[in-house]
Amino acid sequence: MKKSTYTFVIFSICTLAACVPTRKFEALQVNYDNLKSDFDEMKSLKDYGDKTFDELKEKYATLEDRYTKLNKERLQDEEELKRTGKSYDILSQNYKNLISSTENTKKNLGSELEKLDKELDTKKRELFAKESSLIAKEQEAAKLKTELDALSISLKEREKKVNELQAKLDSQEKALTDLKNKLTESLIGYKNSGISVVQKDGKIYVSLDNSLLFQSGKTDMDWKGKTALLKVAENLKGLEDFDIMVEGHTDNVPMKTDAIKDNWDLSVLRATSVVRYLTTEGKMNPNMIIPSGRSKYVPINTLETKEARAVNRRIEVILTPKLDQLMEILK
Repeated sequence: MKKSTYTFVIFSICTLAACVPTRKFEALQVNYDNLKSDFDEMKSLKDYGDKTFDELKEKYATLEDRYTKLNKERLQDEEELKRTGKSYDILSQNYKNLISSTENTKKNLGSELEKLDKELDTKKRELFAKESSLIAKEQEAAKLKTELDALSISLKEREKKVNELQAKLDSQEKALTDLKNKLTESLIGYKNSGISVVQKDGKIYVSLDNSLLFQSGKTDMDWKGKTALLKVAENLKGLEDFDIMVEGHTDNVPMKTDAIKDNWDLSVLRATSVVRYLTTEGKMNPNMIIPSGRSKYVPINTLETKEARAVNRRIEVILTPKLDQLMEILK
């Protein structure tokens, strides 16, 4: 295996839709949670596959050892059978010689003949018992050989799937790193303007401070944020193996205006505003982006300070590798 624990950092799927009303957004959020649950289940399947693979290897080794011992015993029994057969042939020949002797000799050797007859009978029983034992051991050895062959095939198939899965995970991890480096390089001019690119938990998070995008309590973007979003769109619009979620986050200060009901509303409207700009001016595929509002419930800093609240007000563009190919491998 390429990695020690088959760590599959498998990921939640987030996809589709540009500008949706609250009811559709809630449905999409449910879909997102379901896909995340599928991802967790798939990770459990991989862990289960790893455990089963190890158990089969252990069983294979045990059966192979037993088969080797049994085959050794069978060879020993064959040698013993040959020796017994030779002894039987000698006794049989002696018996025939005695039978061919004269009547007087038969009388004189009657006791010896009786003794030889008993020995012959005993050897016959021993020979039959050894033959029966040898047949039984050969049958058991054949059965074990069949089980070993079946287990060997199963182990090879499972090992192949595990290797395919690990290779795909390595490929996705490299794609994540390459994309993260590409985004970081393209946004280096905005490093001190409230933009960060972070790779964690098998995803890439492009975080943009609200101060760069929106005025306080507003949902219309400022020009300085739009230029940064165009840079992001330039790197993302050709992606096919990633799902994209745009999440709006607010601080914990209550918000209410004639146009905005609360922080939930504000976070969703800001995310939608960003998605609308990415798909219109940024020319990104609307089917690949989902806008989402998280209100105040996913803060970066929980302190009740002005600086902490400013950090929590942000837009996050979350990039998640698609799991279609991983699921196909696990079928």
